[in-house]
Amino acid sequence: MSTSYSCNDRVPQTPAGFSGMAVSYRRNAVVDVTTAKFQRRLRRWRPRADLVSTAFRRLSPALTGMTRQHVWVLDHRLAFIEGGRTEGEPVLLLHGFGSSKENWLTLAPLIGRRYRVIAPDLPGFGESRFNSNVRYGLAEQAERIARFIDRHIGEPVHLVGSSMGGGIAGVVAARHPEVLRSVTLMNAAGIPGARPSLFEQAVASGHNALIPRTLGETTKLISLVMSRGGRLNALATPLLHAELAHRYHVNHRLFWDMLDVDVDPAQEFARIRIPALVLWGEQDRVLDVSSAATMARVIPGATQTILPGVGHLPMIEAPFMTARALQAFWTIAPTTGRSAGG
Repeated sequence: MSTSYSCNDRVPQTPAGFSGMAVSYRRNAVVDVTTAKFQRRLRRWRPRADLVSTAFRRLSPALTGMTRQHVWVLDHRLAFIEGGRTEGEPVLLLHGFGSSKENWLTLAPLIGRRYRVIAPDLPGFGESRFNSNVRYGLAEQAERIARFIDRHIGEPVHLVGSSMGGGIAGVVAARHPEVLRSVTLMNAAGIPGARPSLFEQAVASGHNALIPRTLGETTKLISLVMSRGGRLNALATPLLHAELAHRYHVNHRLFWDMLDVDVDPAQEFARIRIPALVLWGEQDRVLDVSSAATMARVIPGATQTILPGVGHLPMIEAPFMTARALQAFWTIAPTTGRSAGG
């Protein structure tokens, strides 16, 4: 396993806050998404339709008791999986950057014993197709998710967001509290901590390990995001590499949009007035665990839970530990959403 991104290393500060990092990344990015050549590539891009990935997406949800569905939400046909206890309180799970709804398949059955579980492919990712003509910033994605909850789930949800999904979840909680029962920010993007990781420093200099192009880079990526699950790593690498390499240019555009210089997550998160859990893997080498304390201080009344020995993807690395932490929090959270003024 790579040690290049150890969260214990002493490192200098990145540019101040999310906005500072966004400005620095856009100035130094190794791929310029604004050029005419890049835009032509995006317009020509189409999703992969190979047999292995298609079979995986169609069959794997059924193995965990989930069903695949699609629905139109604003400007996207949103793909999602749903399962669990039909009459239970709904839980909505948002994956991170470069990922998909399938990231939740190990966790879903564990929480599905008591809860109704829904996990979408965020717009632009997975089967929720990328559209080069729209924006994918945190604010735009938050509006799509809020509309999905309001129109298609039909009642307030416990919202859980991982990494980028956590950044989106935080904006939903700040702007649309009426559609939520609670929010969980899991290793969430948005508020850098006191001890930025080497990955975060690299992003500020324009380099992004989350967007690999070669098999070697994909191998390093898996070691970066996971502190556990070496056997899973070996099985996942070839399949993941084919998909990520195909999405290389699309993911650069999506990351560019995510680092929206017009949205300050710290200001957004400070407006959250619903029950909030900040959940973090202690060994996260992507977003340092010091971010958890910073985030919990920003959000009024937030609860903080650190998962020992876990990295950036708790739902994959430690699903039982993650399920226990989530359900303990949901048990004490109110059973109804709050109004926008509440």
